[in-house]
Amino acid sequence: MKKYWFLVIAVGFTSCLEKYDFNVLNLNEGLVVEGSISNISFDASKSFPSNGRYFKVELSKTSDVTNQRDEKVNGAVVKIKTSQGQEFVYTDSGLGDGFYYLNEDLFEANANAEYQLEILLEDGQLIESDWEALPAGENEIGDFEYSEAIRENYVFEAGEKVIGTEKGLKVSLNVPNDNLDANQLVKWSFDPLWTFTAAMVPSDSPIRKCWVSSDQYLKNVVLGKFKKGGFEQELFFMETAGNWRLYDYFSVLVHQEKLSPGYYQFWKDLEAQGDKGGLFDQPPFGLNTNFTNTNGPWTVNGYFGVVNESTVRWTFNPKELSYVIEDDLYDFCLENGQNDPRLPPGQCYDCRAHTLGTAENTAPFWWEG
Repeated sequence: MKKYWFLVIAVGFTSCLEKYDFNVLNLNEGLVVEGSISNISFDASKSFPSNGRYFKVELSKTSDVTNQRDEKVNGAVVKIKTSQGQEFVYTDSGLGDGFYYLNEDLFEANANAEYQLEILLEDGQLIESDWEALPAGENEIGDFEYSEAIRENYVFEAGEKVIGTEKGLKVSLNVPNDNLDANQLVKWSFDPLWTFTAAMVPSDSPIRKCWVSSDQYLKNVVLGKFKKGGFEQELFFMETAGNWRLYDYFSVLVHQEKLSPGYYQFWKDLEAQGDKGGLFDQPPFGLNTNFTNTNGPWTVNGYFGVVNESTVRWTFNPKELSYVIEDDLYDFCLENGQNDPRLPPGQCYDCRAHTLGTAENTAPFWWEG
């Protein structure tokens, strides 16, 4: 494992793109669609390892130029149609959150078909995507490595925003050194998992240890376009001092998705808009879309992607660091549990009260720790 110190400037915009909610993109009332499918089925996704994931679609309604909070769209009929004449219907979550799940354990995109997403709203508006195909070719994930780093970042001192430094890790991927026939259009995204211990309860308590997931930590995606590999691609940075996510167990599902030119351009346009301030810029503007409203007045934003996916779980090994990450949870709970903003008192006595993610006190089925 290569270890060295370097300085990362992190006060400007990087090549990363935050996982935005696709909200106000134009002046008209309309629908926002977020969803994709890949060549990895629910059953196959368990081998990452993970508890498995179903493909999903999220529907929301844009308001107007006032940038009000988007309204979730429920009660729609959402289906995948294939060029081979098959149809697969998504199931409304029933929670009023605008999510629809394709509860098909074996469904996966394959190279011998094209796919269309169809959405029928309660008022009769019918929205259809273009027909999309699985990007061809291999999608091999290379080896991971991390390097000890010091990063400059904005911190607050005495109520003022100043540039400070933080010690941490730069996690990278060695892209395989292959000569390719065409540009590879790739998106990397990350799903972290860590364990959290409620320090003030007995070791045999069922509420002492939880497994925590979060869509807010490591929430940036990274885009890549290349024709030849053999280079190191930085994925993300993690601070180490006081980062209790790293105290016991920490891993990340790294998703490497090979995109179609249209889907890649959608993400690049979103990146460019983020560089100018995000989706809430004034005036808002639209991104390219592959959706069409066939019979109604609403505009449609978003993109239906069919991606060639490879996913692996990278696990952090603190023993490979040149220094020890101090586990100070017990001391914080003992001395500052009532005052420290990172640790509301409940977290010291019940791991399920952990506030920075979804905490469950039951181990994943694949857990071997």
